[in-house]
Amino acid sequence: MYAVLHTPDFPVQAAARQHLELRKRSFVLLDGEPPSETVYAANKPARALGIEVGMSKLQAQSVPGITAIPRMREHEESAHTILHETVCYFSPRIEAVETHPGTFALDIRGMNSLFGDAAQLAGKLRQRIMAVGFLANIAVSQNFHAAVCLARGRPGITVVPPGEEANAIGPLPVSVLNPAPEQAETFASWGIYTCAELAALSENDLISRIGQAGKRLHSMAHGEWPHLMFPTEPSFESGLVEREELDHPVEMLESLLFLLARMTNELLGRVKAKARAIASLRVVMTLERGTDGQQRTYERTVRPALPLEDGRTLLKLLELDLETHRPDAAIVALELHAQSAAPHRAQHGLFMPQAPEPGKLEVLLARLRKLLGENQVGSPELLDDNRQDAFRMAPFVPPPPVKARKSVGTVPTALRVYRPPQPIGVSLNESLPIQVFWNGQRYVVAEFAGPWRLSGQWWSESNWNREEWDVRLACGGATQTCRIARDPSSNCWYVQGTYD
Repeated sequence: MYAVLHTPDFPVQAAARQHLELRKRSFVLLDGEPPSETVYAANKPARALGIEVGMSKLQAQSVPGITAIPRMREHEESAHTILHETVCYFSPRIEAVETHPGTFALDIRGMNSLFGDAAQLAGKLRQRIMAVGFLANIAVSQNFHAAVCLARGRPGITVVPPGEEANAIGPLPVSVLNPAPEQAETFASWGIYTCAELAALSENDLISRIGQAGKRLHSMAHGEWPHLMFPTEPSFESGLVEREELDHPVEMLESLLFLLARMTNELLGRVKAKARAIASLRVVMTLERGTDGQQRTYERTVRPALPLEDGRTLLKLLELDLETHRPDAAIVALELHAQSAAPHRAQHGLFMPQAPEPGKLEVLLARLRKLLGENQVGSPELLDDNRQDAFRMAPFVPPPPVKARKSVGTVPTALRVYRPPQPIGVSLNESLPIQVFWNGQRYVVAEFAGPWRLSGQWWSESNWNREEWDVRLACGGATQTCRIARDPSSNCWYVQGTYD
């Protein structure tokens, strides 16, 4: 058994739900690029005044008493989501009829124990749809296409007993079968206007004249065309959204924390019900209209390094981020979007040092970003560049636990780099270093290797070059090996580091 819900004039009802003042007016929806907008849809009072779909904007506005507004696909998407969430209360198997926006088919087998018989279920479904602000037709039948045609062609509630689909569909116009335009013209030239007249034709003759589409239309007119249902699988991620309209514009961030806390806990409850955690939170704030009258939005995204399951930590991260990046106008509406991920699980060794909790570490990093700046906190990431110490700050990601490695017999030589480099004085003999004056002492260059000349970015203002030497310095009985460098542009010498 199928129960089909059809919302007549779906774009019009979606617009009227957003603008309640339009329900008492004659209005049309305009679509297209200016100045060539055309009438996309019109409500019943507007059609009674002679408005037709496809009229130009000028023609529609020339009719007295007509209000013309642009079509907003966001309103239709929101209405579609509300209808889908409503019908989900009545059946777990739902298919959206794509050819007719605002139309849903429900598989109601086994639902009688919850909602009563088919007529009672249809009545409760229609009441629930009206409660959310829509007027809908409901049809119940054993045939999917018969239920769709009856919902489109009959107002109110229609329940068809098994085997009576042909009699129920018969009086309806052929247009409920959704024929192609050329097929509709052919039927009109034959004088076929109802489904009963189409069903009375010979199937073989109909196929020979209009092809295999004739077989489908003939079977649909009899209420016998089969259908393989493809239930719509609701997206869990798309439902992780919380919205809140504010009664008055709010400028103080502290006043929003109460709402953000409630919205965060709501999202966290849904995520935990699926045994998941929150990987990111995106807050979208609708700002008060400026002097130009345009509506603006301001977005910030908090993305912890590891998925979190603690509402207090998430709220604190939101608070610190918004304190660092405040909007420049008062806030009139809030949206909070969450993205879920599998919770982080790490098994540490018994004798390994305990790492800090991910939540406390994220709060600490957020406080440091607020204090030092957005690009001053993170993990250094080396760049593919010959410049010494060329790196950038990347977002911090905790590394996975590393197992203890066996110690090797030989220890490689390492250069211990000084940051910043230490200035020195150098005595030369035919451009070769022979003495180094460093930290008030004089060193003799016992051995040296070099120079290695490096340069880069000569095409920009940040060009650089240097000469590097590896030298073994001796002072008394002590020696040390280090790397020294010279900047030819300033003729300055400095120690880059010492070798261990």
